[in-house]
Amino acid sequence: MSAETIKIESGYLAGTIGEELASDAVDFEHDAELLLKFHGIYQQDDRDVRRSRTKDKLPLDYSCMVRASVPGGIITTEQWLALDRVAGLADDKLRLTTRQGVQYHVVYKNELSTLVAGINSSLLTTLGACGDVVRNVMACPLPHPDRTAVIQPVVDEMVARFRPQTESYWELWVDGEKAVSAEKPDRKRRSDFDVLDSIDDIEPIYGTAYLPRKFKIAIAWPGDNCVDIYTNDVGIVPTLTDGTSGELTGFVVLAGGGMGMSHNRPDDTYPLLAQPVAWVPPADLGPVVEAIVTTQRDHGDRDDRSRARLKYLLEAQGIDWLRDQITERTGLTLADPVELPEWEVGAHHGWHDIPSETNGTASTGRGTMTLGLPVPSGKVAGGLRWALKRLVADGVVGELRVTPRQDLLLVGIDRREVDTVENLLRANGVRLASDNSATRNLAIACPALPTCSKALGEAERVLPDVVDRLEKVLADTGNTGLPLRLNMTGCPNGCSRPYAAELGIVGRTKRGYDIFVGGSPAGDRLARSLRADVPLTDIPDLLRPLLERFSHTTSVDGSLDGTGRSLSFGDWAAQQDWDELLALLPPDTSRRAKRAASVGADS
Repeated sequence: MSAETIKIESGYLAGTIGEELASDAVDFEHDAELLLKFHGIYQQDDRDVRRSRTKDKLPLDYSCMVRASVPGGIITTEQWLALDRVAGLADDKLRLTTRQGVQYHVVYKNELSTLVAGINSSLLTTLGACGDVVRNVMACPLPHPDRTAVIQPVVDEMVARFRPQTESYWELWVDGEKAVSAEKPDRKRRSDFDVLDSIDDIEPIYGTAYLPRKFKIAIAWPGDNCVDIYTNDVGIVPTLTDGTSGELTGFVVLAGGGMGMSHNRPDDTYPLLAQPVAWVPPADLGPVVEAIVTTQRDHGDRDDRSRARLKYLLEAQGIDWLRDQITERTGLTLADPVELPEWEVGAHHGWHDIPSETNGTASTGRGTMTLGLPVPSGKVAGGLRWALKRLVADGVVGELRVTPRQDLLLVGIDRREVDTVENLLRANGVRLASDNSATRNLAIACPALPTCSKALGEAERVLPDVVDRLEKVLADTGNTGLPLRLNMTGCPNGCSRPYAAELGIVGRTKRGYDIFVGGSPAGDRLARSLRADVPLTDIPDLLRPLLERFSHTTSVDGSLDGTGRSLSFGDWAAQQDWDELLALLPPDTSRRAKRAASVGADS
């Protein structure tokens, strides 16, 4: 049965999940497994023991990954303590995601209901964290009051519009009790600017078949692309009277970004960046984004899931076609997109002095401190988990925010507590941003093996060793301290956005990785494929001649990027003649290259 048929016949995502939860089986059947994704749950198994268990004729070691939606990455102290408590039902870890959510691994079937209910009791939800719906809404997490005043209402509206409405979630996991953050949107409030009639009383946005594939929305602050705005199906950027500050005038809406591809289909699956669609006044933003979502609902490819994302629809039909669709669905006349301020590069690490009040265009009042804390691969465990729990429980930290690079912002810290916070973290083995190289602070990776069913190779578990080797070659080539953005994934789906990184490492097999270079540090340019199927240990030597040339070029002519800043490695690589760059590389000794040479010789 196709995914589309399963969705349509599921009774708004209920299917047989309830019956299977009550059974003694250790796993879910295929159809329920697909529907569970809409509830924020992926069935997985421990792939470290898969082969041995199969050999011994034992069932696979099944468990689940459970993901909580955290709109804009904002977590209250009460929510954090609740999320920490339920980690004991998983593997005693919380994992911060590249879309600002929190997820748990190794949750066994008999613990699912308790864990999901515990998340909902914190006024967060797992509903819509996965599946063919609008996923967790991302937003710049820096807690500056001027930013919050503009961004937070947009986050709230996107969540209210696009969270699935089905009652099956509450019946399965929350006994019919609605958690506050996941309540249905007020349709009366929305009817003031709704133009189209609802297609479905239960799911007015999604209908019985929901979307063809997942749909991602992010909100950036002008000049700060920490959310990787161009990698989303829809990107939203406020326009302000003074460029990166001032009064809100409207929003630039972008559409058509996406990272996923397939190694088996390189010709018709590939990453694409979002393109500007229109500038819209604040009152029109919600209807315009809804029109884009429903356009994808009605016209996205439901026959080929590998080609079902909005990016392929817009590549085929064009932005002008989308603008016509928006006008037809809303009755609005769209203005052309305006030019956005140049993007700055920042990860919000270290200490930030945050004012406590906002007054029009100026922030006033003595505020508090926010600490941008790097969290390697987003894994909150051991000493870090204990230290965070103590800081939160003692009231030292007033709020937490997950960043798009899997890090944490610890918000609301009194200036007198700065040393206390640093000392407690370091005493528990936690390294601050100032304790690491810039490259280590910027490196991110997806979980990959042993749990992710899509993983072809390692990512999170090998990232520390990859960074160690990279730091050595950076030092050897005269690039010590270079802030190189490294994004690594265990498969081509691109959850950590490797195709938009300065250095992207993408799993192809258990031993080989595809290497991409030349993405912009600002996230507005795709990287190019440098070489496929590279053994992990060979990556430093592959990059060495490029880094040597980069170091020599920038040291000889003092290269700047046109704005007075030092030229980044990604920008430098993108400026080079690509054939000359490839000629610098050592010979390709991979099995893939040997097979290609053999075929060429035979022909």
